[in-house]
Amino acid sequence: MKFYILIIFFLFSNYLFGQDNTSFSLDECLQMALSNNENLKNSFLEENVSKMTSREYLSVGFPQISFETGLKYNFEIQKSLIDISKFMPGVPEGTEQEVSFGQKYDGIMDFGINQMIFNGSYFVGLAASKALIELSEKQTVRAKVDLIESVKKAYYIVLNTKERLNLVNSNLERIKSLLNDTEILYENGFVEKLDVDRIKVSYNNLNAEKIKAERLYDLSLSVLKFQIGFPVNDKLSVIGSIEDVIISVNDYDIQSFEYSDRIEHSILNTNKRLKSYDLKNNRSQFLPQIYANLSYGYNTSSSEYDLFFNSNRWKNFGTVGLQIIVPIFDGFNKRSKINRSKIVVQQVENQIKFLERSIDLQINQNFIELKNAIESLYVSKENLVLANDVYNVSEKKYKEGVGSNLEVLDSNNALKIAQTNYYNAYYQAIISKINLDKTLGILN
Repeated sequence: MKFYILIIFFLFSNYLFGQDNTSFSLDECLQMALSNNENLKNSFLEENVSKMTSREYLSVGFPQISFETGLKYNFEIQKSLIDISKFMPGVPEGTEQEVSFGQKYDGIMDFGINQMIFNGSYFVGLAASKALIELSEKQTVRAKVDLIESVKKAYYIVLNTKERLNLVNSNLERIKSLLNDTEILYENGFVEKLDVDRIKVSYNNLNAEKIKAERLYDLSLSVLKFQIGFPVNDKLSVIGSIEDVIISVNDYDIQSFEYSDRIEHSILNTNKRLKSYDLKNNRSQFLPQIYANLSYGYNTSSSEYDLFFNSNRWKNFGTVGLQIIVPIFDGFNKRSKINRSKIVVQQVENQIKFLERSIDLQINQNFIELKNAIESLYVSKENLVLANDVYNVSEKKYKEGVGSNLEVLDSNNALKIAQTNYYNAYYQAIISKINLDKTLGILN
C-alpha cells in the first residue's frame, strides 16, 4: 500500500513541479528584468561604492590613533669626528677623535593621536559626498527608466509579430479552404485549371510568408529574453494582445509638466551641486588648517643584547602639540583652480539649459507623433472593417457562382494588407505612447 502511495505522490509531484511556466505578462517581464539586468545591478553596486566613499571621507574627521613599536640592530654604528680640545684642557686645538653617538640596539614604543580641528576642505567634502550618493541613486533611476523602455518595446514587438503570425495562419486557412473548394469545382468541370493554379500561387506565397513571420517572431522573443535576463535557449511566451493597451491623448496634461520630472534634468542639477562644491573646496584652500596631536611612548638603547630587555633602561617620553598651516603664496595655483571650477559650473548650467530646450522639443514632437499615430490607428481600423466586409461579400458571391476567384484573391490581399496596417498602426501608437511617457518622466 505504501508503495502505491509513493508512486501516486511521485506522479502528482511531477505534475505540479514539472510543468513549464514560461508565459509572462508585461509586469512579470519588467520584474524579471529589474532583477536580472547586469547594468542595473552595477548601478546598485555603484550606490554602495558612493556610500562607502562617503564613509571613507567621513573617517578623516575622526581621531587618527596609531601605535608604533620596533627593534633595531645597528650592525655598523654611525661615527663622527669631534675636536676633543674643547672638552679636555691641555690638549692641542684641532685634535680630533672618532666618537659613536649610538649603540648596537635601539627600541621604541610610541602611541600617537592626531585630530583635525579645522579644515575647510573637509566640511565641503562631507556635503559633496552626500551629493555623490544622491547622484548615484538618480543614475540608478535613469538605468531603470531605460531598462523599462527597452523591455516594453521588446514586449510589444513580440505581441506585434505574434499577431502578424496569427494573421498569416488565418489567411492560409482561408486560402486553403478556397483552394479545396476550387479543386472540387475543377474536378466537376465548373472552373478552369487556371483558377486552381492562381490560388495555388497565393497559397505558396503565404507559406513562404509564414516561414519569415515565424523567424521574425523567434527573433523578437530572443530580444525580449535578452532584455529580461531569461535564458535564450529556454521556451518563453507572452500573455495578452497588443489591443489590450488603451491609448488616448486625453490622458496627458502637458501643462503640469515640470523639468524636474525628468531624471536627466535632476541628474544635471545634482552634478551642478557637485561642481559647486568643488568650487567651494578650492576657495576653502585659502583658510588655515588646524591639527592637534599627542604622542607618548618609551625608547631605549643598549650595547648588549641582554640589557635590551631590562625594563629600567626604557625611558618614557611624551609630546602634545598644535599645528597650524596658513597658506601664503602658491604661485596663483588656487586662484587658477577657482577659475577652472567656475567655468565647469557654467558648462553644467549650459547643459541644463540645452536639456530644457531639448525636452520642450521632444514633448511637442512626441505629442504630435502620438496624435498622428492614434489617427492612423482609427483609419486603419475602419479600413480593416471595410476590407473584411468586401472579402465576405466576394467569398459569398464566389460560392454562389456569381463571382470569380480572382475577385476573392484580390479582396483577400486587400484584407491581409488592412490587417497588417492595423496592427502596425497599433504598435506604432504604443511606441509613441512609450516615448511620450519617457519624455514626460512618467514611464514606469
